[in-house]
Amino acid sequence: MRLPPRASEHIDRSRELTFSYDGRPVAAFAGDTIGSALFADGRRVFSRSFKYHRPRGLLCCSGHCPNCMMTVDGIPNVRVCAEPVREGAQVVAQNVRGSLERDLLSATDKCGGPFTPVGFYYRTMIRPRWLWPFYEKFLRSVAGLGRVDEHARRSKRTDVEHRHADVLVIGGGRAGVEAAREAAARGEHVVLVDENLHSPASSGFGEDFEVLAPARAVGVYEGGLVPVDAGEVLYRFRTERVVVATGGTEQPLVFPGNDLVGVMLPGGVRRLVRWWSLRPGERAVVIAADDRDLGIVNELREAGTKVIETIDLRDRPPRQIAASGRGGRLRSVDVDGRVLACDLLVMSGGRQPAYSLLAQAGGRVEYDAGRGIFLPSELPAGVEAVGAVRGDGLSAAVPAASYNGAAKTGKCFVCLCEDVTDKDMKRAIAEGFDSIELAKRYTTVTMGPCQGKLCHLPSIRLYARENETDEATIGTTTARPPWGPVALGLLAGRTHEPCQRTAIHHRHEELGAKMMWTGTWKRPHSYGDPAREAKAVHESLGLIDVSTLGKLLVKGPDAAAFLERLYPNRFADLKRGRVRYGVLETDAGRIMDDGTIARLDEDEFYVTTTSTGAGAVIEWFEWWNAVWGMDVEIVNLTGALGAVNVAGPKARELMARLTDLDVSNDAFKYLDAKEALVAGVESLILRIGFVGELGYEIHYASPHGEYLWDTILERGADFDIEPFGLEPQRILRLEKMHILVGQDTDSESNPLEANMPWIVKLDKDDFVGKWALEHVLQRGFREQLVGFEMANGTIPPEGGQIVRDGRPGGRVTSARRSPELGRVIGMAWVPPELAAEDAEIDIKVNGRLERAHVRLKPFFDPDGERLRS
Repeated sequence: MRLPPRASEHIDRSRELTFSYDGRPVAAFAGDTIGSALFADGRRVFSRSFKYHRPRGLLCCSGHCPNCMMTVDGIPNVRVCAEPVREGAQVVAQNVRGSLERDLLSATDKCGGPFTPVGFYYRTMIRPRWLWPFYEKFLRSVAGLGRVDEHARRSKRTDVEHRHADVLVIGGGRAGVEAAREAAARGEHVVLVDENLHSPASSGFGEDFEVLAPARAVGVYEGGLVPVDAGEVLYRFRTERVVVATGGTEQPLVFPGNDLVGVMLPGGVRRLVRWWSLRPGERAVVIAADDRDLGIVNELREAGTKVIETIDLRDRPPRQIAASGRGGRLRSVDVDGRVLACDLLVMSGGRQPAYSLLAQAGGRVEYDAGRGIFLPSELPAGVEAVGAVRGDGLSAAVPAASYNGAAKTGKCFVCLCEDVTDKDMKRAIAEGFDSIELAKRYTTVTMGPCQGKLCHLPSIRLYARENETDEATIGTTTARPPWGPVALGLLAGRTHEPCQRTAIHHRHEELGAKMMWTGTWKRPHSYGDPAREAKAVHESLGLIDVSTLGKLLVKGPDAAAFLERLYPNRFADLKRGRVRYGVLETDAGRIMDDGTIARLDEDEFYVTTTSTGAGAVIEWFEWWNAVWGMDVEIVNLTGALGAVNVAGPKARELMARLTDLDVSNDAFKYLDAKEALVAGVESLILRIGFVGELGYEIHYASPHGEYLWDTILERGADFDIEPFGLEPQRILRLEKMHILVGQDTDSESNPLEANMPWIVKLDKDDFVGKWALEHVLQRGFREQLVGFEMANGTIPPEGGQIVRDGRPGGRVTSARRSPELGRVIGMAWVPPELAAEDAEIDIKVNGRLERAHVRLKPFFDPDGERLRS
């Protein structure tokens, strides 16, 4: 039943909406939450608790507690007290066997308590061991809260956006709004985020700054990174300054029956009355510790609720408080022997500053014994705290009155999320878990949906009491993100990157290429027939666009010494006009990228990288140059230069038509680099052969791309030249056993085990990753990258298992059928003892084991005669 209209209400009574709850239609107004609409419809039980399946009702109405979690439109664990009503929404109860009113699993509350104390799964059901799988299956079936619908179809798409702000204000209360306005007045770009739909910041104050509401800061990370959950978008903010204005969180009291339906926090009651014009109850008892919370008495009376008792914990904290009920609903409160009949108990032990984000950022908090709360004491650079989160305006709490459970029967819940009682905490102490960090892990207190917002301070107070010490000695648990729940779908949202296309992109489309993504680049997969294109490279001539390669110019007096330190092989002795292959490693000796290095002059080198690794390599070069302080200039030419590769037996004849340069084998040797005009375009020509045939890689200014592409195809028409894409290129490179970084390698791969020991020069003074590679030699190889040839022509899946004695013994990284060889070939990581020519390995393919033979040399032209011809 709604109260008469009031100025503070958020509902629009002229707009009616309807949603479904457990198959029954429920009427609501625009501006309602699902929780307020259900409350108006007469529902008081909103959920069943995690462990004991006790009835739970509205408590905070702010989206912090676990009491109102339901499944909405197939999404579990939605806090309906803060979820706006949508027309046609499908809402169902969760974590029940039966219904909310008659949950079969509530038997655990009545008779399971003695058998399921805290940590029971560590001590019981151990023997006989053969029964554990049955116990485990049962426990997993009843544990948890909501259920994920495995067959649900995608209902929405989520995105990830990268944003920047000079100042990010977290919290839209008065202090947050004032901080945002002051920063905006100084000309700074300010963004304010607030988790409340009805944030004060979104009510006309934000003309000078951007407001995101409802939106929640997930955490504060290194480098000014603050992810913000805005529902369907995850904003990754980078900011110079973070202002935390998250206020304070109401703290519940701990007493028998403190979880009964009808026990509420003052903030929850205030929202029901002010925002949704609802009467919270008929007869109320108010127990609070500050004037703000005690002020709820007047609002209750205005709403028609009879307040039969008001207890100020500051004046006369009662020795005993106990709530009693029937069917999980509040019926009375016993205060020091006086039984007060009521259906609403409004209680609060004060407010605790919501400092978690400050602690995540590296700030320190200390206990203020005079005020009974933890307060931030030190903040890292770039992080500020304003308002109640630093204690402004918060009254002193009453720690002595926060726990009233010693002499009464009934469960006293310290953590409503995980059904952790005072007895559980005492038992943990008795069993030796006297550290609050250890107790958190053993009892799971603070690890539930509220993430300690409502149970962190009460649990610390109880621990201090039982250990006969103070809260400062007990300390706090480590604050970790996320600050609130984050949907997995949001974390997996689409990251929108700019689509990169080469200067020849439209020519590929005109030739009928099937385009594919490689990182942020769009590249031709093939032009219709990968096998035909690969055959053309072997028999006549092929042309591929390799403009996506990263291209760097490293120049300066220390250029050679700089590359010597970065790469495991030598470059100081590389002659002018020559090219050398190189692999970049991390400090741990892991392969991060590869490419070619051409020496253009004494102090000038042209470096190429993989298509997807260009950005990382540039950062890597610049980072190390900043560390070493060498006289080197690094220029990124990736976008400025295009590149194509002409490959095949007829490549030399074609190049003779395109340039006046002497391209004979004597004049232009394998791994030579020369500058010349190609079809009138100034170019750098590298004679290299990734695809196993005589080849020339031509680098030129990007604007000439289409002209050069067209000219090469025209001059090579009588050679039956074929453009070829990535798929035929991958077949061709596999025939030569050339690795693809990121496919044939992972974050643990090093060049020694990747069958490239010739590239590692451990006799150099030093290079990045040298110590790690020396350690690899000392400990011995754990696995090795080899080639393999299938015995029966089956193509194994990339990533497929190699099985040895019934157990995983390696993995396939690449596999293709080679039209030239007429066989299925591939590369795989195997144990060192299997890295021998013709060794037999078994690969799992569609549930069957298929035999393959190890190959250590390239499958095609193993001696490189065609490359050097």
